[in-house]
Amino acid sequence: MKAITKNNKYEAVVEDYTHEGMGIVKVDGYPVFLPDVLKGESVEFKAVKVNSKYAFGKVLNILEASSNRQTPPCEYYFQCGGCQIQVMNDAEQASFKRQVVAQNINQQARLNLHINDTVTGDPLYYRNKSQIPVQKIDGQVIMGFYKPRSHDIVDIEHCYIQKHIHNDIMLFIKDKLIEENTSIYDEKSHQGLLRHIVIRSNSDDSEVQVVFITNGKRNEFLSIVKALKESFPNVKSIVQNINDEKTNVIFGQRSIVLLGHDYITDTLLGKSFKIRDRSFYQVNHEQTEKLYQIGLDMADLSGDETIIDTYSGIGSIGLTASDRVSKIIGIEVVESAVEDAKENAKLNGIDNADYYLGKAEEVMPRLVKEGVSADIVFVDPPRKGCHTEFLDALIEVAPKKIVYISCNPSTLQRDMKYLERHGFKASEVTPVDLFPQTKHIEAVTVLEKQ
Repeated sequence: MKAITKNNKYEAVVEDYTHEGMGIVKVDGYPVFLPDVLKGESVEFKAVKVNSKYAFGKVLNILEASSNRQTPPCEYYFQCGGCQIQVMNDAEQASFKRQVVAQNINQQARLNLHINDTVTGDPLYYRNKSQIPVQKIDGQVIMGFYKPRSHDIVDIEHCYIQKHIHNDIMLFIKDKLIEENTSIYDEKSHQGLLRHIVIRSNSDDSEVQVVFITNGKRNEFLSIVKALKESFPNVKSIVQNINDEKTNVIFGQRSIVLLGHDYITDTLLGKSFKIRDRSFYQVNHEQTEKLYQIGLDMADLSGDETIIDTYSGIGSIGLTASDRVSKIIGIEVVESAVEDAKENAKLNGIDNADYYLGKAEEVMPRLVKEGVSADIVFVDPPRKGCHTEFLDALIEVAPKKIVYISCNPSTLQRDMKYLERHGFKASEVTPVDLFPQTKHIEAVTVLEKQ
C-alpha cells in the first residue's frame, strides 16, 4: 500500500542504493528512489512518479550531507546521461560497486562468497573509445552525449571520462563540420549524412583512429581528413563506416579507409593487438590490465594447460595467457573478430593458439567429441550473460576451472548459481572498476570443479 502522494514533500534518511546508484529512502516502509544522494544522508524530497510498490522522487534539499559527497567534476553531469554517480567520491564509488556485487552474489544467489574490495584506478580521462552522436538543431551543429532515456544530445565541449585527445579532436571536427557545412543526419526523416563520430586511441595516445559513421557512402570529408592529418599527427587511421539503416545501432557492416590503415595497435600485458573500428576492446586500458591479471592469477597456471577462450573477440584474454599455457583454443561468433585474433596471434609470434568461428555452445561439444579436453575455460560474455545451452556445453567440457569475467553482476550470479548446481564452486569474487563515475562494474571469479 503506497504511503505517499505525488508532489507532496517528505523528509527521510537514505538507507541504501539500487544497482543503478540511486538512493533508497522509505516512508512507512514504502520505498522511494532518489538520484544523486548518498547513503546516510538526510534529505527533503517530493514524489514525482508513484505506483503501488515504489516511487521515484526529486531531491529538494540535502539536509545533512555525507562526508563522501563531492561536487561533480563535470559541468554537464546533471543533464548528460553518460555518468550516474559523480556525486560520490572515489571511496564511496568503490564501496557502492562492491556492494552491488555482494548483493547479487550473496543475497540474490545466496552463494556466501568472500567479496574483495573494489580494484580502483584513475577516475578521470580513462576512456580510449568515444562514440559521439551528431545532430543539427535550428541550424546549429550539436555534438556530445544523450540525455538520460532520450535521443536529445547535450552539446558538450569537454568530457571528463574520455581521454584529452578525444576532447581535442571532437572540438576540432565540430569546427570543421560547421566550416564545411557538412550534411548532418536527421533520424526522424532518415535524411542527411553524418550520424556519429567515433574516436579510439591506444594506451599512450601514439595512435588514434577517427571514424565517420554515415547514412550512405557519399564522402564529404576530404578537407576534414587533410586538416586532421596536419593538426593531429598521431591520427594513424581515418575510416568511413556506412550505416544506412533506420536503427539505434551505431555501426554498419561496411567500412572504407580514408587515411592510413584500417586499424591502430595497442599493447596489453606485453602483447600487441590490432584494433579496428568495430573490434571489441575494453575502454579502460589501466583497469583492463588489472582485470586480466587478476583472472590469470586466480587461474594459477602451471604452464601445461589447454585453455578454451570463449567469446574470444580479437583474442585479448587468451593471447595474454599464451606464454603461460600449452595451448589456447579461441571460439568467437563474429567472423571478422576470428580473423583479427588469428592476425594478433601472428603479430605476437604466438603459435600455440587456434581460433574457431561459431557459437561456443556448438563448437565446444564438437571439440570434446574430437578428443579435446580443456583444463581451464575463460568466459567473458556480453551483459546478458551466458545462455543455458552454453553453460550446459561448458559443463560437458568439464574443465578443472572456469575463469568468469563479467560486466553485469546480475547475470554473473545467475550463471554462477547454475554452475554451482553442476559441481563448480567459487570462493571469492573481485570487483574491478573499469567505468569510474558510472554505475557499471566488472567482476572476476574462478569456479573450480568439485
